[in-house]
Amino acid sequence: MFNRGLLLLLAMILAGCGAMANQPTTSSTNPTSIPTIFVNSTPTMVASTPTLAATNPTTAAITPTLEATNPTTATISNPQSGEEVLAFIRQNPSNVSLVSYSTNSDGSINNADPLIEFNAEQPLPLASTMKIVILASYAQAVEAGTLDPEQPISLADWEAWYWPNTDGGAHPAALERLGIPADQRGFANDPAQTVPLKTLAQAMIFESDNAATDYLIDRLGLPALDQTIKDLGMQQQTKIVPIVGLFLLVMNPDASIDATSMQSLLELDQASIEQQAVALAERYQAEPEWRKATQDQTELKLDLAQQSQVFDHIMPKGSAGDYANVMALVGNNQLISPAVSQTMREFLEWPMTIPGNETMFTHFGTKGGSLPGMLTEAMFIQPAQGEWADRTKVVVLFFNQLPDQTWLGLMQSFMQQQFAVQLALDPAFAQSVASELK
Repeated sequence: MFNRGLLLLLAMILAGCGAMANQPTTSSTNPTSIPTIFVNSTPTMVASTPTLAATNPTTAAITPTLEATNPTTATISNPQSGEEVLAFIRQNPSNVSLVSYSTNSDGSINNADPLIEFNAEQPLPLASTMKIVILASYAQAVEAGTLDPEQPISLADWEAWYWPNTDGGAHPAALERLGIPADQRGFANDPAQTVPLKTLAQAMIFESDNAATDYLIDRLGLPALDQTIKDLGMQQQTKIVPIVGLFLLVMNPDASIDATSMQSLLELDQASIEQQAVALAERYQAEPEWRKATQDQTELKLDLAQQSQVFDHIMPKGSAGDYANVMALVGNNQLISPAVSQTMREFLEWPMTIPGNETMFTHFGTKGGSLPGMLTEAMFIQPAQGEWADRTKVVVLFFNQLPDQTWLGLMQSFMQQQFAVQLALDPAFAQSVASELK
């Protein structure tokens, strides 16, 4: 593991991830007794973004944690260092995508530095990383004048999309950061209170609030999101639909999925998943009594491995290559227009508000996500010191179908994030990884 001289990564996965938080809030979970993990203790579409201490990246040292073993040959089930993450990737190549490179000022690849493109075009489920696309569409609408970021939005309208206990506490965390009193389930005490529309975009990225995300999807419209995907040049991105609709495919109060019935869900094609998710989301909005019955649903009848299989099938997918290109362009103010890029950076660069990060980074923008068996990270980083000072680096890392032990371990150690940032800060490590994954 990196010593404190490089990375003291403190990722907020279970209780939001904005500047309000400064350490992991992951609860201990036993993988042998997890029938309700989805609604009680598993982060669902919650950002997993690092908080980095201001320290000297040039004094890092890697300390292996497996005694008397070689991480390139030993079976790695719970990586505890950057080297072991690399070994895990080599041992499990089919469910990992990794892209990392330096950029030129126009966002193109700078071939002078190590280039890593491992399964770069393989579509994998995205979890909350897909919210980068929604943010881009929001930024386009703001630039076009079709959305006013200062428009007052009632909390009632925001929370019409909220489903308690399915977002890892993201919505309650957003309200807490905003100083809005809420009840024990996370609903605002005063639903008539308003916030500016831009606050919902902020909550979508800072805390990874699913209700804010679905409100924005509804306001933007699915055709606008489809067009944004085209505008971004994303070749592998599937259609983005309301998150609540996707969750309702699994936890419909009329017919919740269990181990026996899950096969019918796994047999749905992409078009059917999208159509049913949209219809369920519309029903969630149109029928308040049914929405309440849904919100009272408290049990998911699938174990962790089954949840991983289901979400792998139903979630929108994209490639690390596509997301690296988007983050490279945003990080250089070249995505669609400088105004769109700057609007996106206003939200993505929340780590720069953490005291001390300004000594390590000139810029740091990120959006991650987590679902059972799934961890996704997309970053652009401009180091403030070291060999790569003031050079924009891009790292995108997608894990899917992780074994239970590995997923639960990474949810507590956040080692995948340390690995990603190490690639952006440590030229020797980046070159080593590039060589290993050729």
